[in-house]
Amino acid sequence: MTSFELELDEKSRAGAEFMARVIDEIRRAVAAEKTRRKLTQQAIAEKIGTSRAVVNRQIGGLENLTARRIGELLWAIGWEPHFEARPIPEGNNEIIRPTATAPRQPANENRGARASALGGNTNRDGDHEQRSAAQLAYA
Repeated sequence: MTSFELELDEKSRAGAEFMARVIDEIRRAVAAEKTRRKLTQQAIAEKIGTSRAVVNRQIGGLENLTARRIGELLWAIGWEPHFEARPIPEGNNEIIRPTATAPRQPANENRGARASALGGNTNRDGDHEQRSAAQLAYA
């Protein structure tokens, strides 16, 4: 029998652990509503306009969830998401600089199109200015 060991870097591990906590919380909320109101995955799917199979995969953690879908799933069951960011204790998030060279920058003439596609602007020096999701929502 073949086996392998998967190594995750610290960034990937942090992201995976966060999403696992989110999925666990969604499962807990769905289970509570299933018990309380006899809520089904079919009812959730109809409320958010998708199939029961998609809801099953998303609640089961087999499909990537966007922040929007998390909000939609919780809304469909009568819950609201709550997010809280906290600083990582000092020394637990050391940045390790790679020794490889930086990736090649695109030519200046492509920066405007690339910046626009990424939701940002190109300033008069040709540098990309990234905009946050909140800035994009109110643009």
